[in-house]
Amino acid sequence: MRRTVICEYVGFGHPDKVADQISDALLDAFLEKDPNTRAGIEVMVKDNIVVLGGEVKSMAQIDYDHIVRKTMDGVDYPNDHHLSGDDIKVINLIGKQSLEISRSVDQDDGIIGAGDQGFCVGFASNETEDLMPLGAYLARKLCDCAENIHHTFGPDIKSQVVVTYDEKGRGHVDSILVSTMHQCSLEECRTQVHDYIMNNKMGIDAQLFHQHIIEDKPVITINPAGEWHTGGSISDCGMTNRKIVVDQYGGYAPVGGGGLSGKDMSKVDRSGTYMCRYLAKNIVAAGLADTAKVELAYIIGQPQPCAINIELNNFGQSADKLPNSNPNLSDDLATWIREHIDLSPKGIIELFDGLRPRYHEVVRQGHFGHPGNGNENTFRVFPWEETDIANTLKEFFLHKKVTV
Repeated sequence: MRRTVICEYVGFGHPDKVADQISDALLDAFLEKDPNTRAGIEVMVKDNIVVLGGEVKSMAQIDYDHIVRKTMDGVDYPNDHHLSGDDIKVINLIGKQSLEISRSVDQDDGIIGAGDQGFCVGFASNETEDLMPLGAYLARKLCDCAENIHHTFGPDIKSQVVVTYDEKGRGHVDSILVSTMHQCSLEECRTQVHDYIMNNKMGIDAQLFHQHIIEDKPVITINPAGEWHTGGSISDCGMTNRKIVVDQYGGYAPVGGGGLSGKDMSKVDRSGTYMCRYLAKNIVAAGLADTAKVELAYIIGQPQPCAINIELNNFGQSADKLPNSNPNLSDDLATWIREHIDLSPKGIIELFDGLRPRYHEVVRQGHFGHPGNGNENTFRVFPWEETDIANTLKEFFLHKKVTV
């Protein structure tokens, strides 16, 4: 069946991502002083006003104003936007976590119950070296350029990629859209961004670049609305966790009901979603499927998920072998995972060192789509991107006579 998938991504200067960064910078500050902090921090940014909301339970005291201003300085908007740390006003409405919720989370004997009900999704595909689906991978790469060119253009940038898949599951990139704020002329902006794409200054894998940019010849559109000199929260309001589809897999998979930022790892919206990606990525890295989707569902106050669902797809040669050799592979994988991996918030925290401050860096670089295989930066910042159980999965299911 032919299908079309659409993905978008935004740069770190998009107002929604600025709100995410502030939420996670505040979370990091709490965790640095009190690793057992429980937090759900929401932020709204409009013009030069930053409004903080949400709930926190912590032994730590932090300087909210300093952290917010430092985070805004790190986005580095042009001076005429007046969005530096010295220019903003901070309104703090953060309160204490509900005692009823607190009792359901931090239970006796060190048990951590799910901080809320949660439906979590992870996805992986062998289309790219980071095991992200093609459209999401390309949309991300297009926006990563903001880190390199934002002094010329500005940090507020958006991308959109349309990929059509044929009956054999092969992807064809139909179109690429980039909209970026800019300080130069519109003509110069379009020329530079087009050059950035066509000369692969985004760092796309060479084979993927040749196949999907050179051979596919997608329609490339840059700033179709014309000039865009004013960006960030001056032109648009930003809110925490409004980009949950951008944060995950675009049109390739559904997302859970909650966002990721501003939440400690007792919140399964975050911990469970990271676990789902970890499992999906390792399944694909093991060669057990071309794409894998893993879903977990939690009940508030209960540590273990109430449901696990795994969906596998295979194309090319594996399509002729894997489903016929073990039609119950998804169920067998779910059973293996339940028996060998602690899916509770506490288990996930221990596996991913989840109490360590890292989340501002995570949200700025993107939650998913990083190299695994023992990469030092991945292990330190994105441990859910590691593929350290892939060989175990492969050996176990090969031993069970699963042919891949």
